[in-house]
Amino acid sequence: MNRLGPRRSFSLVAGLAAILAVVLAGLPATADTTTSAKAADGMAPAAIVESVAVPGGPCGDPILGTTCRAYFPDLVKDPFGDTDDLLMVYRWSSAHQRMPSQLRMMRSRDGGATWQQATPFVVAAFEDYDYRDPSLAVITLPGGAKRLLLSYFTADGQTGAFVQTQVKRRDADDVPFSAPVQVFSSTMAAPINSAKIAQMSNGQLLIPLYGTPSGASTHASIVVASTDYGVTWDGRVTGRQKTIASSPTVHYQEPAITQIEPGHVRAVIRTASTSGASTAGVQSDSYDNTYMTTWTAPTSLGVAMHGPEVEFIPGTNLVPTLWSQPNANTSPTNRPTVIALRRTNVLWADTPKHVLYNPGSNWDSGYPGTAAIGTTRLVTVVYDTARNAAIALRYNTTDVD
Repeated sequence: MNRLGPRRSFSLVAGLAAILAVVLAGLPATADTTTSAKAADGMAPAAIVESVAVPGGPCGDPILGTTCRAYFPDLVKDPFGDTDDLLMVYRWSSAHQRMPSQLRMMRSRDGGATWQQATPFVVAAFEDYDYRDPSLAVITLPGGAKRLLLSYFTADGQTGAFVQTQVKRRDADDVPFSAPVQVFSSTMAAPINSAKIAQMSNGQLLIPLYGTPSGASTHASIVVASTDYGVTWDGRVTGRQKTIASSPTVHYQEPAITQIEPGHVRAVIRTASTSGASTAGVQSDSYDNTYMTTWTAPTSLGVAMHGPEVEFIPGTNLVPTLWSQPNANTSPTNRPTVIALRRTNVLWADTPKHVLYNPGSNWDSGYPGTAAIGTTRLVTVVYDTARNAAIALRYNTTDVD
């Protein structure tokens, strides 16, 4: 799917009753189930604790439609909370695309088991705009204080035409975000963000973007740097933008980035042919803080990836890499969420791949957002339109190793 284009240890009866009661009350529901995550490469199944984080329900605003659901959720450790506190952002709308939407934010104080409305709850909403692909990131300011960044792109709620990519910020708990600032590119009129901002060891921030450069016919993936901790994002300034991957015969889309170690940045990128068919995701790396000048040639990861995500767990050598994997290059009928818990000293080919969430016969699902709690626990959120919900998945690193 191209998001730019026509983009049980649990009583079932009790669980449904609990969810219904909460939905009727207009609050998020949680129903824990334990599932077996079938390994993508034949490895042993892993136990995943699953719960509904955001059930679908009345839109709350007629401009959004009648019945809404969560799309494209993302997750981060709450920088102003306790150890198990998490924040989740998601798009709230009645359709996948070409429909006005809001960005809403939820909070969990128990490691993703239950969810409540955050303050503020609605973090982006304006008339008939569609707010898409939100991401949350935490950065460290000089002196050690934390800042929460919210990035997303906006589109016309009727036509789907791109408007702009924006970033908001806040420096304290339970306060409104700043006014949005636009992200500019020196080569793209419509730079799209779909993954987290990453902070480098030198303090600079990188936002991953993709779009069609002037004069080109395919999407390229780039990074734009902020040197003022997210206050401005201007790739038109000399030295503030760098292309990661581009080709006249390949679309490089939805790049996700993370710093593996000081100065070493990794990008994982979705690709497609010029006809739009999904092709194998790729990896590119930049070393020794040369991310504004040099990236390695894209290397195939051998499997189609939609909405890839790559994270580094501080204090370990673990690099969780997640993606939604279509079961066909065109017109997929299923798109499970897959994880590879990669180590910095282990090759991709030698890293087990596990299915975290399988929606069965539904392609409109996935797009994982993940946060680590300490060095051994992970929480991932996905969406599933067949279940009309955003789903939280809780598991240990040993479950997917």
